[in-house]
Amino acid sequence: MISGWWIVPPLLAWWAHVLWQRRQVNSLREELRRLRSEHEELSRRLRRRSDRMDALFATMNEAVLRLDTQGNVVALNHQARRAFRLPKHLPLPQPMTALYRQPGWNKAIQKALRQLPEPYDLPDIHIQDRTLAVRLAPLGHEQALLLCLDVSKQRDMEAQRERLVRDLMHDLKTPLTSILGYARTIEAFGKSKKLRKEATETIVREAKRLDQLLESMLTFDQLGNKRLEPDGCCNLSQVVHEFCALIKPVAKAAGVKFETSLDADIQTFPMNADDLHRLMTNLVDNAVRYSPEDGRVRLTTARQNGHVELRVTDEGPGIAPKHLPHVTERFYRADDSRTAASGGHGVGLAIVAETTARYGGELTLANRREGGLEVRIRMAVSGNEAASDKPLNRKVRKVTQSK
Repeated sequence: MISGWWIVPPLLAWWAHVLWQRRQVNSLREELRRLRSEHEELSRRLRRRSDRMDALFATMNEAVLRLDTQGNVVALNHQARRAFRLPKHLPLPQPMTALYRQPGWNKAIQKALRQLPEPYDLPDIHIQDRTLAVRLAPLGHEQALLLCLDVSKQRDMEAQRERLVRDLMHDLKTPLTSILGYARTIEAFGKSKKLRKEATETIVREAKRLDQLLESMLTFDQLGNKRLEPDGCCNLSQVVHEFCALIKPVAKAAGVKFETSLDADIQTFPMNADDLHRLMTNLVDNAVRYSPEDGRVRLTTARQNGHVELRVTDEGPGIAPKHLPHVTERFYRADDSRTAASGGHGVGLAIVAETTARYGGELTLANRREGGLEVRIRMAVSGNEAASDKPLNRKVRKVTQSK
C-alpha cells in the first residue's frame, strides 16, 4: 500500500500543468476577445470615416470614386453615377473596367495605382458627348480617390479655337494674296486704265475683309478687358440715324429692304454709343447677309414695363433648333444653311451676347413662324434717364461682317 504513493507527485504535476494550460487558454480567450473588440471598434471607426467621406463626396458637384489598390470601385457619388451612366442600385464593389470599357485607359489607371503616391497623368474619359478630366490621389494606404471634372465645354472651346485659327489663317492668306497679286498687276500694267481700276477695286475689297476680321478679334479683346458694369447711355435716335446711313447702302447692294421703327417715347438707350453701334452692326449686317433677295430686315424699339426692347428680324433661313442654345458661344459655328454660305467665324452673336450681358440685359433668339430669325435685346431703364445731347465722340465706323 505504501508503494502506491509514488503516483501522487506525477498526478499533482499533471494537474498543475492542466491548471496552467487552462489559465493560458483563458488568457488567450481574453486576448482574442480584446482583439476582436478592438477590430470591431476599428471597423466601426473606418466605416464612420468612409461614411463621412462618402457624405462629403455626395455634396460635391464633380464625379468622385473611391478605388482600392486593385482598381475596384468601392464607392461613388451621385454625380459619378450620372457621368458614367450607371444604374441607381449598382452593387459595389465593381471593377473599374465594368464602368468604363476602354482598354488603353484601364491600363493607364492600373499603372497609376501601382505608382501611387507618385503622380501620374491619366488620359481624359470620353462618355458619349461628355469629356472628363481625371485626377488620381492616394487615400490612405489601401485606397485612392478618382476625381473626374467635366471639361466638355473647355475641350469644345479649345477645338473651336483651333478651327478658328486655321480658318483665320486661310481667310487672312486669301485677301493678302489677292492684294499682293493685284499690286503687282498695277506695277506691271499701270498704264492700262481698265486693269488699274479692276486691281484697285479688288485691293480695296480685300483690305475691307482684312479689316473686318481684325476688328472682330479686337472687339473680343476689348470685351474681355472691360469691367462688367454699365457704361452710360446714348441718344438712341442719333445712333440709329448714323447707323442707317451706313447699313442702307449695304442692304441695297444685297437687294434687301431695311426698315426701322423707333418708339418715340424712347429718348435714350441704356448703353454706350460705341457698344450700341457695334451691337446693331453685328445683328443687322448678319440679318442682311442671310436674307434672300427682295427680303426685308426690320429694326424696331419698344418700351415695356420699365424695359426697352430692341428687335432685329429677317426673312432668312433661321437657325436650326439644335444650334440656337449655342450660337452665342464664342467661335461656335453651326453647320447649316445659315452659316454654310457665309463662311463666318462664329463671333458675331457672341459679341452681341457679351455686350448685352455687360449691361445686365437679356438676349433672346427665336425662329419666326413665317420664316427668318428674330433677335430681341431687353434692357432695364430707370425713370429719370434723360436724353443725351452730347455729340457722339467716335469715328463713324464701317459696317463689319462679323459672323
